[in-house]
Amino acid sequence: MIPEKLVGFECYDEGNRIVGIADVVLPNLAFMTETVQGAGIAGEFETPTIGLFQSMATTINWRVLTDENVTYVAPKVYHFDFRGSKQFLNHSVGELEKQMLSVVMRVLPKTLTLGNLQQGAQMGTSGEFEVLYVKITLNDRELVEIDKIAYKCIVNGVDYLEVAAQHMGLR
Repeated sequence: MIPEKLVGFECYDEGNRIVGIADVVLPNLAFMTETVQGAGIAGEFETPTIGLFQSMATTINWRVLTDENVTYVAPKVYHFDFRGSKQFLNHSVGELEKQMLSVVMRVLPKTLTLGNLQQGAQMGTSGEFEVLYVKITLNDRELVEIDKIAYKCIVNGVDYLEVAAQHMGLR
């Protein structure tokens, strides 16, 4: 299978379709790290803190400012569900195939860029959101689930924060 492209996607907020989206910039998953150095170490290296991530942000770019997207400046948690179809080349049978992609996020608003006013052009409205929760599913297989509030970091079915959460009395 040769991954090729995203055929298309839609975004839903609490089950309601959000219209007018041009594109979405998904968050970077970057661990919180600490530099380790000292006796017995030839130099230094950075080590990730298991299951803890730096600030994660996502950006939604809209074509124009609307009464719907301007409301995302309200300070509350939003539940976005991005659903797409990815195209692959199955070279063994010589056919193009599709796979379902889902990225679910719970987010808080950070900025709303209203955009530009120019005749005959898109406005470039965008919203940046802090990601508190993200789950990535491909073809009904949950690959990644990070929940900063519930203290979860699940990758391929393994919760890397399970033991730490037990130690702290959270589970």
